[in-house]
Amino acid sequence: MTSDQRSTGFGANSWLVEEMYEQFRDDPSSVSETWREFFEDYRPMVAAPGNGAAPAPAAAPAPAPSAAPAAAAP
Repeated sequence: MTSDQRSTGFGANSWLVEEMYEQFRDDPSSVSETWREFFEDYRPMVAAPGNGAAPAPAAAPAPAPSAAPAAAAP
């Protein structure tokens, strides 16, 4: 089982695992040996640089140009 497969099983506790991972990155000795082993090959679910914020959603595609002819100005 890969770490990605394991991380999806945390459900509502995913936020806690992500916080513990940040703590591990700052100071590996701050988490238990079991968690250190887990986090050695863990890949976060949200790969946001540094601040832990989720990436912004992708922009919606621009609407297609109207096929109706433009009205002539009088």
